[in-house]
Amino acid sequence: MKPSELLGVVIRAAGFLVVLYSLYDFLSGFDNFLENLLAGGQDSSSGSVSTLSYFVFGIPEFIAGALCFFLADWIVKLAYRES
Repeated sequence: MKPSELLGVVIRAAGFLVVLYSLYDFLSGFDNFLENLLAGGQDSSSGSVSTLSYFVFGIPEFIAGALCFFLADWIVKLAYRES
């Protein structure tokens, strides 16, 4: 396996792991949101900031992971230019 191929595999694996982590953030955000809805009688304003942070970080993580996964060939071509 050439180094350029190995770099492509590493970039795709990193992108896939970032996508999985962003999905974990989304699911945690939904879980926290539903938990705050069910505890409606209590003071839930402190939980809303935490819920929003899951989505604020999850969306860019998902975009970055998807770009790394699908554009790995382009990134490798940038790294290993033809002389």
